[in-house]
Amino acid sequence: MLRPFRNKNLHFGFILLFAYFGYVTANHCNFNVKLKQVLKNQGFHRNISYGIVFNTDDDNCWLYKDCVVGLDQTLPHGVYANPDELSTLRRLKKLNAVPKTRINTEMPAEHSYPTTTYITERIKDCKVHVWLPVHARYHLATPGGGMARNTIGPPKLYLRCPDQRLDMCNKAATPVTFLCNGSSKEKCSWKELPYTLLTDTLVWNIPIGNMEHYHAISVGTALVIAIGSLYLIKAIHEHKLVTMPFNPYTSLHN
Repeated sequence: MLRPFRNKNLHFGFILLFAYFGYVTANHCNFNVKLKQVLKNQGFHRNISYGIVFNTDDDNCWLYKDCVVGLDQTLPHGVYANPDELSTLRRLKKLNAVPKTRINTEMPAEHSYPTTTYITERIKDCKVHVWLPVHARYHLATPGGGMARNTIGPPKLYLRCPDQRLDMCNKAATPVTFLCNGSSKEKCSWKELPYTLLTDTLVWNIPIGNMEHYHAISVGTALVIAIGSLYLIKAIHEHKLVTMPFNPYTSLHN
């Protein structure tokens, strides 16, 4: 007589279990990510700051425990991230970023191509704050000069967790494979996430030299070098006279 009752309880338990996993998966897959991208500082050496928030209840932050965010940032031909600087920052454990392609830091903007940099950072309390140092390339002078407009678009956003918790999210999407981090060549599977961009697209206006000022600047530079060289020679000669040791034989004949 008790067997049907037990079967009903077992059946009801399975329903509750599936409902729970369905609820967790639905909430887990509804990432509701918001991203801010800001260009900070002034001059030819600046930082791109990223603020990423997973808008979820505090009770669900455990879902992102030990998960890592990956940013795939493309920079226009007039802007670059210095690979040597990124290597130093990785060694000092200040930033985990690595260029995807080889970067020639000496090339002018007109002879360069857009480059991509990977940035990875661990999620803490459903938030991520990370930055990328960027530099403006030299632009060849043009008649009239002016400003070169460099547009930095938003990055692609990826998520990677150490277990299989993301497998239930958007099964139709093909996982993306690239570096696990900037410290090794090991590759991992990442899930690309949609997000809401809360800031405008970044625009960096970089000054361009005026070709019409070429001759005036050349003459001025030559004069400064000539005057500076003469002053340096005079200073060296006076210094030698002051520091020259006394020679009594020379003094007697004078």
